[in-house]
Amino acid sequence: MLGVRVTAHVIINVAEHQRRQAAGMAAVTDPAVLDRLMDLPVATPVVDPVIWAEMADQPTGIIERGEDGMSVTRRLESPLVIEDVVVEAAAGRELRAVQDASLFAGFTRRWVAAARSRIPDTTLLEAKLCGVGILDSSRRVLLPAEKPVALTMDGWSWLLQEKAYRRWVSRRSQAHATGSPSPATGGASAVGAE
Repeated sequence: MLGVRVTAHVIINVAEHQRRQAAGMAAVTDPAVLDRLMDLPVATPVVDPVIWAEMADQPTGIIERGEDGMSVTRRLESPLVIEDVVVEAAAGRELRAVQDASLFAGFTRRWVAAARSRIPDTTLLEAKLCGVGILDSSRRVLLPAEKPVALTMDGWSWLLQEKAYRRWVSRRSQAHATGSPSPATGGASAVGAE
């Protein structure tokens, strides 16, 4: 995600996931479509002939276009909520990992998982200033992560959610193909994404 390899801890929107499965849909990763949909309420018809024309090539699982040639109803919702992202840090690369985790400042809580237990003071200071949590090599919390002051919800943040969803669906499909039990969909699941 955002060019950084992370593990995303997510909460799946079970109703939206089931709706997408029934509609034969997967993740929607077109930033322009997501950004345009942000302007529309969910499940409420809106009269807008411009959006009606712009969305002509979109499936009804994303948006329904009225027969009147003017009304549209947004069906697509965010498939999940990203609770946390964790950036792995090799020994000596903790400061870079804090900077990478900071890219997600407006979207979610951020963590750096260090490969060693001793973290340089400059890295801890930078992490504290940026609100990034630090986990040591045993995954103990050395510095708690702060929640974002204001969450950014725009087409790009929705795109992050869609990419995490795509990865979650892919991992889930792989688990079903190999006969592994799938995790519960209502709780938080760890999903690695790039």
